[in-house]
Amino acid sequence: MGAERKKGVIPLNRLPIDSSALISGISEKAAEKTELLVNTGFVPGERVTPLFTSPAGDPTAYLLGGCFTVALRHAEAENILVTEESYEDRTI
Repeated sequence: MGAERKKGVIPLNRLPIDSSALISGISEKAAEKTELLVNTGFVPGERVTPLFTSPAGDPTAYLLGGCFTVALRHAEAENILVTEESYEDRTI
């Protein structure tokens, strides 16, 4: 068994590829983009999973709610706050 990581709130752009997290909220420094992000589906409680990053390193594709894929640039994703899920937290 590997070392346990403490769960906490991190920016979405720091979430490792193929890991899962729940959206906690949008950073206050992104106030002008909050409506756009929420309308896109980045709402608290929604599950998000980074799928892959473009060959140039930006943007990253995210699976949102298990339903659709959204590409976000690093600067946009750093404003979305998430809480990592452990394997035991996941529901199928």
